[in-house]
Amino acid sequence: MSVYYILILALAGAGYLFTEKRKYPSGTVIYLAAAFCSLLFITSFRYAIGFDYFAYRDIYDMTAQLTFRDILNMYWYEPLFHLISRVFSMNGIPYQVFLACISCFLLSAAVWFISHYSKIPWMGVYFYITLQFLAYDMNLLRQSMALCFFMFAYPYLKGRKIVPYTLLILAGGLIHNSLWFVYPLYVLLPLKYTKKTAAAVLGAAVCGYVFFDALFAVIQRFLPLKYASYQNSYYWNASGLAYVVPSFLYLVLIYMHRKRVTDILMRCIYLNSAFYNFLISLFLTKHFILERFAVYPFVISLAAIPDILAGYQETADEETEDEKTAGRYLTVICEKKGRVFPSVRLQFLLFGAVSFLFAAERGFHHVYPYVSLLDKSVSAPIP
Repeated sequence: MSVYYILILALAGAGYLFTEKRKYPSGTVIYLAAAFCSLLFITSFRYAIGFDYFAYRDIYDMTAQLTFRDILNMYWYEPLFHLISRVFSMNGIPYQVFLACISCFLLSAAVWFISHYSKIPWMGVYFYITLQFLAYDMNLLRQSMALCFFMFAYPYLKGRKIVPYTLLILAGGLIHNSLWFVYPLYVLLPLKYTKKTAAAVLGAAVCGYVFFDALFAVIQRFLPLKYASYQNSYYWNASGLAYVVPSFLYLVLIYMHRKRVTDILMRCIYLNSAFYNFLISLFLTKHFILERFAVYPFVISLAAIPDILAGYQETADEETEDEKTAGRYLTVICEKKGRVFPSVRLQFLLFGAVSFLFAAERGFHHVYPYVSLLDKSVSAPIP
């Protein structure tokens, strides 16, 4: 576990020091490059962590024996990952190098998203680790790749450009079909809900929760066999209510501080993404496989939290400038308001820290504790 703790402290400390406190020229670019390299080393040097580590190795070995036509016939509904695996395996590239290349793609997408949409980039990196997106990358490769396509589609969602959004969602769904199910987020996230409409959506979710198995029995016949068979698998088990708590806390925090986002469209997107993440997380207490749908709206947290904090930070900076010309009374008021930003930032940092500790204690995605290739070589039996 020390690897993760050192990683979090080092990247958070360096990010704060070089991009916020001192604001060196090109500090953000250098910091994000350093964060990318650090995370790439961690994800590429791992061994046997992630529930699906060996399952993906088996897929990789299997695709080496298949032709492209075989893949298109056998995996017509999700061919893209298998085709990529085939390209690597046919050239004799080892599985560990393949993992490193996939990790490079996943982290490139994450750093691109953070650099463009996290107004405080070092906090985007911090939450990428603590809110389990890094752990997700080390376990569910296909869905993590699909999540990258959702991140690529995000600017078109917020820019209301349905054609490129649709094309990216369709392409990502060829890696993991779950992405197609969240296509309606294009319509749902920008909506401005009233208390009545939010209550209606919540009521519909409760009804869906109660009658979920009956509804699934109806749509099951229209799903690919792989997904229809989940009902008889381990993935159909229920999670405890404790797993819903982090998403509830996140919703509360976003709701409390939503007004710091002055752009009404972005405020709706941030609040609705937190709301839908919470609603989907409720269904984990029914069947934990449904967690896979929550990650899509939740990834917007990498933009939402820094945006909210940037709103507080800008206000604090403006008030500090006002002190130069204002009287004593105004100075006292500004000093009180200037303390709001550190307080709110601490709230979110603690939320990230507690989320990480909870995930580590529960062994999320089987990536805790960290196991490296060096550990494998040390523990290998002597012939």
